[in-house]
Order: sequence, then C-alpha cells, then structure tokens
Amino acid sequence: MSLLESIPQLNQLLDVWQKDNRTSEQVIHVLNKISELVEKETEAYLKMDPDPFDDRHPSRARPDCSLGLVLKTLFRNDDFMNKLVNDYVMHRDDKDLHIAACRLMLDILPGLETSVVFNETEGLVQRLFQWAESASDPLQSYATGLLAAAMEVQDIATNSKDQNARLLPIMLKRLKELRNKSIETNENHLNDRPFLHLNNNSLSPKKCISKSKADLSDISSESPNKSKRTLQSSSPDLNKRRRLSSPISFSALSPSTYNSECSNSSWAEVEPYMIGFSKVHPLTEEMKQRFILQYLTPMGDYQEMLCFVFEHNALSLIMHYIDLTKNRDIRLAFDALKYLASLLCHKKFSLEFLNARGLEQLLQIYRPSVAATGVSICLYYLAYNEDAMEKICLLPKHVLNDLVAYALWLLECSHDSSRCHATMFFSLSFSFRMILELFDSQDGLRKLLNVIFLLDIFSDETEYTEDELFTKRQNARHVCVALKRYYEAHLLVEAEILRRSTSYSSFESTSKDSMATNVPPYKSTRYSYDIIMERVETLLELMPIRINWKPVDELLKLSGVKLLIQLIAVSYDWNFTGKAEAVRSALDVLVVCSVTPKFQNVLCENVPVGDDNQNTVGIRIILAAAEGEIVADPDCQRSALNVIVNCVCGPLSRIGGSIARLCGGSAKKRSFRSGEDLLTKMWNCVRSNNGIMILLNLLMVKTPITDADSIRALSCKALCGLARSETVKQIISKLPLFTNGQIQGLMKEPILQDKRTEHIKFCKHCIELIERVTGAPVATNLETSIANINKAEVVAQTRIEFNEKELLQLIYHHLMKKGLSKTAQLLHTEAELPASGSNRAISLWQTTPLSLNRVSRPISTAPFPNSLSTSSPVSSATLNNTMTPVVSANTLSSPSSLQNANSLSPSVPIRIHRPNPSKSSAKSLSVRKLQSTTHPSSPIIKRLNEHSSQPQAVSSISLDSIVTEYLRKQHALCKNPVVTCPPFDLFTPHRCPEPLNRDSAPINMTTRLQRRSIFPRFGGLNGSKMDRKFIYSRFRPIRSYRDPESSSSFSSCAFSYVDQFLFLGTLSGELAAFNLHSGTLEATYSCHESEITHIEPSRDGKLILTSSLWRQPLSALWTFTDVFEMKLPFRDDYYVEFGKQSQDRVLGTKDFAAHLYDLPTGKMVHTYQDENLSNRYVKNRATFHPSDDLILNDGVLWDTRSATPVHKFDKFNEHINGVFHPNGQEILSNSEIFCKVDNFCHAVFEEENSEEEDQSKSPYGSSFRTFDAYDYSSIATIDVKRSIYDLAVDPGDCYIALVENQNNRDAFANESVARLFEIGRHKEDDDEEDDEDDDDEENDVADEDTDEDDNIDNTEDFDLEPDGDDDESGDDESDGDHSNDSDSGESDGLDDAMLMLSDHSSDDEIVYQLNDE
Repeated sequence: MSLLESIPQLNQLLDVWQKDNRTSEQVIHVLNKISELVEKETEAYLKMDPDPFDDRHPSRARPDCSLGLVLKTLFRNDDFMNKLVNDYVMHRDDKDLHIAACRLMLDILPGLETSVVFNETEGLVQRLFQWAESASDPLQSYATGLLAAAMEVQDIATNSKDQNARLLPIMLKRLKELRNKSIETNENHLNDRPFLHLNNNSLSPKKCISKSKADLSDISSESPNKSKRTLQSSSPDLNKRRRLSSPISFSALSPSTYNSECSNSSWAEVEPYMIGFSKVHPLTEEMKQRFILQYLTPMGDYQEMLCFVFEHNALSLIMHYIDLTKNRDIRLAFDALKYLASLLCHKKFSLEFLNARGLEQLLQIYRPSVAATGVSICLYYLAYNEDAMEKICLLPKHVLNDLVAYALWLLECSHDSSRCHATMFFSLSFSFRMILELFDSQDGLRKLLNVIFLLDIFSDETEYTEDELFTKRQNARHVCVALKRYYEAHLLVEAEILRRSTSYSSFESTSKDSMATNVPPYKSTRYSYDIIMERVETLLELMPIRINWKPVDELLKLSGVKLLIQLIAVSYDWNFTGKAEAVRSALDVLVVCSVTPKFQNVLCENVPVGDDNQNTVGIRIILAAAEGEIVADPDCQRSALNVIVNCVCGPLSRIGGSIARLCGGSAKKRSFRSGEDLLTKMWNCVRSNNGIMILLNLLMVKTPITDADSIRALSCKALCGLARSETVKQIISKLPLFTNGQIQGLMKEPILQDKRTEHIKFCKHCIELIERVTGAPVATNLETSIANINKAEVVAQTRIEFNEKELLQLIYHHLMKKGLSKTAQLLHTEAELPASGSNRAISLWQTTPLSLNRVSRPISTAPFPNSLSTSSPVSSATLNNTMTPVVSANTLSSPSSLQNANSLSPSVPIRIHRPNPSKSSAKSLSVRKLQSTTHPSSPIIKRLNEHSSQPQAVSSISLDSIVTEYLRKQHALCKNPVVTCPPFDLFTPHRCPEPLNRDSAPINMTTRLQRRSIFPRFGGLNGSKMDRKFIYSRFRPIRSYRDPESSSSFSSCAFSYVDQFLFLGTLSGELAAFNLHSGTLEATYSCHESEITHIEPSRDGKLILTSSLWRQPLSALWTFTDVFEMKLPFRDDYYVEFGKQSQDRVLGTKDFAAHLYDLPTGKMVHTYQDENLSNRYVKNRATFHPSDDLILNDGVLWDTRSATPVHKFDKFNEHINGVFHPNGQEILSNSEIFCKVDNFCHAVFEEENSEEEDQSKSPYGSSFRTFDAYDYSSIATIDVKRSIYDLAVDPGDCYIALVENQNNRDAFANESVARLFEIGRHKEDDDEEDDEDDDDEENDVADEDTDEDDNIDNTEDFDLEPDGDDDESGDDESDGDHSNDSDSGESDGLDDAMLMLSDHSSDDEIVYQLNDE
C-alpha cells in the first residue's frame, strides 16, 4: 500500500473511531481495521530488509518507509492511544476487545515507548502475566508477545522475578508441545506431496526425513571439497523439484544450494529463506513459538533461570529451530538464535552447545538471510567465552575454516549489526593463533579494512543523519579495536621468532613475561600493556632494516596506514562516546607497525585529510594526538607518544643496515646506511612539525594527576631519541630546561606518589637526556645545570699536584699532637723538613679568612670508584650502597696550636667510597659502552675507564688519594676553574685567579666618562655595554594622557615620524592625535567600529595604517594630510605594516597567510602561505625583514622576490610568531632567538607557560622589560602597577609610551591612561608622588612637566627593578652577570607577550612588552 493511500485511510479510521466509539463492536471493528493497515505496512517494511537488531523507530531506521509515518500519525492521536492502553487493554470482561487491543499493540510495538507504557500503566504487566499463563489463544500468544516487550525493560524484569520463575517452565513446556505439533504437520505435508511414488527409494516420510538428516551429517563430516562436489551434483534435481512443487517446500531449497550465492532462483522463491514473514493475524503455529522465544530471550541472561533451561532441555528446542531442514520459518530461526545468544553468556551452556555439535549447525544457516544476522551475535558470545573458544579451536580444521569464512562473509555482506558482531568476534578470537592463521589465509585483513572503506566516514557529515553517523563511527571503532588485537597478536608471534633466532642477552627466555607466547595454538595468548611494550622494544632492536613482515606489508599495500591516520584526524570533530577508544586503538595499531622502517617512512608522507583533501604529514597528526588536541584522553596521548618513540628512538645501526651494491651495471658502488638515514629523516620530520615544542610541553604536564607521570616519562624518552641529532641537541641545550636546571626540578618528586614506578622511568630517561646533551654522566646529586656539568668537566680534567714535603709536615704535626714525639722527630730528620714549616702552617691557617664550610656544598660530579666526594644529602639507596667511614679534615691540621683555628672554621668532611668487587666488571662494561656510544670525549669517562681497567685490591685507599680528592674538591669550589693549575699548597686554601683585563672599562659611570679622553671609545672594554645598561634601566614618567570625554579607553599607541604626534587608538575604534610636546588633543578620527589594535604611521607622515579587532574592513590605510580619509581598505587582514626600506608596499596578515600589497596600484601582489610548513601561531603577525627582501610569516621565512619558503623555524610557543632583530641577522620569537640561517642561537627569556592567562593575573601583565640587543642580557624590569595594553618607542629612542588600563578590558570609564616616559633619566628624589585618587580627580587632558627638574605632576608610582647591581644614585653600576634576570624565576605568563624593537635609530635596546594586545 502506498503512502498516499495508507495515511488518508488511517485518518479516516480515526475519524470513525472518534464519532462511533460507544459500543465495543464498533471499537473492535476500528481496531481490527487499523491493525490490518499497520500489518500491511509492516510487511512492506520487512521486505526492505531492515537490520533485525535495529530497534529504532522505523522512521529513523528507514526515513523513506511508510510504516514510520503511519505510526507517527497514530501516536499523534493521544486520545486514541490513551484509550487503547488504559481502557481497551485493561477492560474488565470483553475478551474480543482484549484480543483486538493486544493485536494492535503488538503491531505498533516498533514505535512504542515500552518503558513508559508498561511502567506507568498500573496493573498492565500483571494482567499480561495472567493472560500469558491461563488465557486461550490468540489472547494468550498476544499477551506473551507483549510480555516479551515488557521484559526487555530491566526494571520490570527485576521486579517480576517470582512471576517469571513460575511462568518460564510453563512457556518451555508449551514451546515443546508446539514444536512436536509442527513436526507432525511437516510429516503430513510430506505425505500430501504429489508424485511421491516416483521417488526411486520409495521411502516413507519419516525415513525421508531421517535419510536427509543422515545425509547432512555425512556431508558435514566429509571434507569441504567433497561435500561441495556432492551438493553441487544434487542441484539439478532440486531445481526440478522447485519448478514442480507449489508452494515451495522447505526441503526443496537445501542450505548448500542456497549458500552457493549463485542461485538463479526468483525473488519469490528465495524471499521466505532470506526475510521471511511476520503475520500476527491470523495467528499461526510459528508465530506462537516466536512469541514464546521472544519472551524467553530476556530471561536467558539471568543465572537463576538457567536451571529451568537444563531441566526442560531447551537446547534441543533451539537445535530444532536453527535446523532449517526441519524449520521452514526463517524468522522463527532468528528468534531462536537470539534466545541462544542470551544463553551462550553462561559458560556451562556454551560448552553443552558445542558438545551437541551446535557450531556446525550454526554454520549451516542460510546466507544471506535474517537468521545469518542472528548467527553473528552467537559467534560473538562464543568468542567472549575463553573456554568455549579453546574447545572450538580443537574442532576439525574444516570446521574452523568454515567458521572463519562465515564470519568474514558477515563482515562483507550482512547488516550493520552483524558486521559489528563479526568484528567483535574477530577482536576476541585473534588471541588464538589458529583463528589468526586462518584469518590471514582467507585474506581477512583486506575484508576487515573494507568495512571502514565502505563506511564513507570521511565524507561530508551533513549528508547523513545523526543515527547513521553514530552507526558508522561505532563500526569504525570496532574495526580499530579488532585491528589492534590483530597486530598485537602478530607482534607476540614475531617477537618470539626473533628472540629465538637472535642471540641477544637482554631477551632471555628465563623472564616470566616471555612465557606469554609459549602457549599452544588452541589456547589464548594473554598479555598486558607492559608485555606489549616490551615486545615492541624487542622488534625495534632486533628487526632487520629490510625485513618483510607480512601483516605490516599487507597494511601498507592496502593503504591502511593512511586510512587510520585519516580516521584519527577526522575524529577531532566527532561527538561520540567511543571516540577515545577508536583513536586509541588506531594509534595502538601504529605503535606495533612503527617498529618497521617501511612503516616509519610512510608516516613522513602526506595524507589527504578533511573535505578538501588537504595534504598533511602523518607525523603531524600523531603529534597532535600526543598533545591531546584530537581527544583529551591520556591513553590516546600515551599511544601517540609510543609511536613517536618508535620513530625517533630506533637503533642507529640495524641488521643489514649498510649494504654496498652495483648501480646500473657500473663498478661504482654506493653505500646505503638505511638505519641512520631513516632516523635522520624521522628526526627532521618530527622537528619540522613542532615535535620539540610538543614534547617539551608534555614534560611539564600535571593533569590528569593519575597519568601525568607516565606521559612525562614517554615524552622524555622521545626527547632522548631526538637528542641524538646534533641539531636537536644544540637546540634543547639552550632552553631553560637545561640552562635553568628545570629538568632537575621535575625529577625531585612524582606528580602522584602512587606512580613512583613511572617516576623512576622518567628519572632514568632524564638522566639519559642530560648525558646526551651535556656529553657527561650525571652525578647522584641531580641539582645541577649545564654550566655546573661543564664546570665539573674542567675539574675532572685538571691534574692535581702538590708538594710531598708539605704533606709530611702535616703528618709531623699530627704525630706531635698525638704525643708521638720520637716518631715525629725521626720523620723530621729523615725527611729533612724545614724548621719554619710549623710556624708557616699555623700562621697561614689561622689568618685565612676563607671558610672551609664551603667545601661541604654539593658538587655535581660523577661518583668515582676508589675516590672521595664531599658530604652531601643523598638518597637512602645511595647511603646504603656507600656506607663508608668519613675522615675529618682536622686530621690534617697542625698540632695543638691549631685548635683555636679548628674551633673557628668547621672541618672539611670527606667521604670515602669503597668499590664493590662484585660490580666491578659490570661497571667497567657500562663505562665502555657509555664511552663508545654516548660521549667518548668526556674526561670523566676517561677517568672512569682508567679506574675500571686497572686491577685494584679490595681496599686501595691511600693517603695520596685522600689528599688528591680533597684538593680536587677545593678546585671545584672555584668560580672559574682552569684546567692547568700550579702545584696546590696544602697550607693555603686553593682559589683559581679571576679573569681580569687592564683595558676593561670602570664600573663607575663617572670614572668611565673621565677615561674616554685617555682610553679608546666608551672608556675601555665593555664600556658600551655598561653605558647601555645605565641608560636603558632608567625611565622617568613625564606626562600622562587621558580621553577628555572619558567615552572610551585607549587600546594602542604609536609615535609619528614628523610633527611629533602621539597617536592613541581607542576601544570604540577612534584614532586620537595628541601633540607630543604640548599634550593637547589635536584631532579625533573615527576609523573602525571596533577596538583599534595597531597603529603605524609612515615615515613621511602622510599615511597611517590602522588595524581593528572585528567588523570589516579589519585594517585600512588613511591619508593624514589636510583631509583624513580612507585610501585603501584591507577587508580581511587583521594586522598590516609598511615595508622597512621602501614604504610603497604593505604586508597584511590573515590567520596563517601573509598578503603583500602594492600601494600605488592598490592590488595584492602575492600570498605567502604553505599548509605543510605552517606553525599555526595563535597570534601570527607577518613582518618584513629590515631589507624588505624577506618575510617572516607563521614561523616560515619567505623570499619576497621568488615567493618561495626559505626556512621553517622551530616552534616553541603557541602564540608569538616573532620579529626580526634590527641588525637583520636574527629573529626573536617569544623567549628564543634564531639566527637567520638554519641555526638556533639561544634562549634568553624565561620559559613561558603554555596556557593563556588573564592579563590581570599575569605576574608581568603590569610591567615591561629591557634587554641588551647584543648579548640579550637583562637590563631592567619596570613595573607600572597597571595592565599594559600597548607599548611604543619613538624614532629617536628618547621616549617610550605606554597604554595602561585598570585591571581588565571590562572597565572603561576613567580607567584608561597613556603615559610618556623619558629614557635614561631617573625620577628625582624631591618629586611629589600622587595617589590613585589624585589622578582620578584631575580634569586636565594632559599634565605637562614644565620643568624636568621640578616636581612631576599627576603620575603614579612605579617600581624600577634593574636586573643587576647598579647604584640607585646613578654613580655606580655593577657589571655582573646579566645572562639571567633576577626576577626570571617567577615568570610563567609570557605566552601573551608582544615583542617590540627599537629599530628606528639604533639596535642597542630591546623593549619587551609583557602584555596581550
């Protein structure tokens, strides 16, 4: 019935019911008519072959079906539905009305909210129990069907346990009676067959049935090839029977013929065996049995109901229904399979089912058919039971082969639910090696990947409904899980093969974990995450460079790598509960496969991603997953990090890595070092995709607290692999992670105390990273930096020499102190000691002002065998291993006359390390390995190697070694130790001379100025640096500017090149021009409708560029002459700037693209953007090189003439793109400085926090800093106590302008002020300081300082914090070490900073504004 006919007919019936519903006969007539209408539409809907496990409303499952619209139309009539449930079903005495109402309720169940109807209708479930138990048909069967729907609601089933326990055995008995009755009916049907006497065997019906059953059993026991030949030979006779018999007999179409999938039968013949029929009226025997099975299905999940199943032999009933040679109703077989699946979750029943040859019977189910979909869920529940799978693996091989073939067919040709069940079956059974081998032999990987390929999951989501998208993503998730299990199973097998075939001492079979793969093929291989990662490391170390690992090769051949990477990329937009598991499983597949060099090479290739198929490097997507950008799940991050670790931490030399071969038949040979070349390629790929920044950020993670330690450990391990690259090593050695000792701070304590195991791994990788970067081993005391490690290298390389007679003098005084005067005199005579030595020792030790307490400070040197180290706090484990006597330094002092000196200066403790003989060989092996692989040039390693190579006694401590080590510790305390030292004096504390230069400029500013007439320029060496520090650490506030109308707050500022104007932009989009000298407001221009974020006047003063936050045009070029008007709009560019050399070009920025405009023509010349090279800075601003030949955009350097990228710089922050140094040779990007060539200089500013912070909460939100532009040493930090919105330096470097707002941008009125500071002058001591309230009461537009020596009016207090020891009065200035700012340890908010350079007249000063624009 068409939709045009059914809806009007339904409306007509409802109108009739509305008018004539007084008598029961009229109501029954209408109900029956509606039931007939719904049943016709249901039959048409079933012919569309919907998924039988899809319990959604028909209109959602198939929007084009008419059944859904009929049900919607019916449910819109609330009066009718309320009457149907509350009155007609619950009517007291009218049986016919009950039958008609229950029939209609059964028909509309696909669209009925059963949980609401059965829970809210009081007494309905109880009445259904009564009818199902004692009523007569058809009411009894209808009630059973409705009760089955009610039991699907778990709350109802739980509350009705007692009633179900009473009704379930009754239903099983009734089902058995109906089964027997159907068998008799089938026998009678055989007796009625015409021309039965023409049968050659002349068998009776019973014999015919038994004969067919025997034939089937014989066929199933034969080999697959033989049974196939037998079944094919019988097909002509069967075809003849189909043509002769009408209606078609159930025995006419055998499973073998039907499963051949090559039948030429008509749809009318095969429809009963594929889809079947579902007729509620008139009620058939098959429908009665279906209602009972539907009721039994939800009861099969309960353990307490299992006794009735065995008591009434429900297994025999199920075996009868799934045998399609006995049961002709395919829908009845499907309901029996659903009941079977609910029972298979019980281990005992599943084993009974297998013993009854149930699996062989399942594999005889027709395919394609509705029942085949039921087989899929049965296979899934069987795979869920490990004991059942072990029993299945012991079945004959042809049965297993048929099982895998059936499941693979379900993957390709069945409904979505059966594909899902088949996928889960394989994911659970891949741990059994027999199933794994059969899966590979039948091309299973291709069929499994085809499930995702055919989902069309990467197309536009708007083409599908939410339900369709959910189904597609759910299937993709299950396929990813199955692929993960598949490759993990192959990993265990391959690792075991390599382990046994390679004599590798680190992978002995004695480990307990190695037994995981030594299991029979019919048993499941159990493994954990740690075992998988151990096997991954095994393959990474042992796998040859040119190995052909079939599972990975097949995945590459089928383009599965790109498929998985695309799946990970598109999952970013998914709103799906299984998103994390899908991404994690896909990444786990990449973890296993990335052990092979071929696979790693593919990760460096481009992958089309998104609707526009934009090419993206695969490793970039993996890095995004490691960062948590795709899905914020720690397990996904760990899996992505494991992929990166495999790519960058592989061995430098693999088996078969260096091969020489003839090229082109010539005698010339080429050497391929594939292992090293591949690693270099992976290092460069990870680096070019900002991998260093991502890994460094992951080192600092603290959330989630339960996974932070493991994420830190993996990221540090990846950095260790990257650090083998010389370029990467040089980069990270200049970062605060090493220069400020941050990595040692991370090693102190774990994030979570329960995760100490992960923290130990993290510390291990940190030590390895430090050793690789510094080239020296790390001491037990980890509180050190690169400077201290280098200092320890110098100390270790120094040769210690001393005068032996001085040592004898100390021994002489010691003997005298102990009262051994005769021995002392004998020593004095034989050694010919000088008579004045005693007085020299006493006088020197008593007058030396140096406190020997410094010797006890922890020194960062390696623990030497047979040597001494100073006493320092160490861990308990270290103390246990080094429990040795401590010799006090007072044993080396003079006699009793030295007691006063000893009481004034504390003793120097010395710890003696006794070597462990049992560990000497292992230590020497580790030293040799460390020397040959990591840092062979380290003098510490040389010393360790010398000690380990020399055979020594158990106790080899000598007086000479004690004194030598004592002197070495003194040498370590020197500020600048030198390698070559004169002989040490035992009576004088050692100190290396400080480097001095006679030509150095004086520290005092006045003296330096006086010496200019004598010495060369600046008064001597470093004089210019001291002058810059003196000038740019002083800022004097001279004037403040306010909006006279207080209508808006200032947002940006800029100085003009001529006429001395100060331009101020406002939040309302106006441009205010103030006279710099008089402070008066000259003019106000309306430029934009939103906040002005940038102002740049031209050098001739005739043009002005402005940029705004939103509302097009975002930027514009204005003429600033007699008429102020817009000359050229830049609609989409949120930042624009003039060229540095010639200002006839303008560079605009839109997101990650830079646009070059020609001003005379007003046209865009070129666009500079490369998606593969883009760093995607949040606040990207393209800028010109001082020569205008280069452009820096989004971290990429472009040549303006050829419009080609020159170089991509490493990304170390998320926000700042960077600017050129005025000298044109360096680039400043946030806290890092890059050379213009491919060479990283160093990092000078503090490391920033990766999270954006509110400006009012930033520690430097109200301050700006100055740096020396030559060596980037800090000069000063100036706090103005208000949030800084913008900063500008005038062209002559004489003034600096700040836009200050109170707290945040939400405060507008009377809270904004622009201040002018004079550079190089301090505020005088007698200047008056006004409070904040005095500033608010001032009504002047600008407060001008009439006399620079007089009081400064209307300015706020500000703090000047010079980053050195310069004198407050200005007379003296310290020339200390300015490489580190004194306040740098508190900075964690520089991500929202903007760099501004004084690039107009000189390159001496860098002003670093620490606020967000």
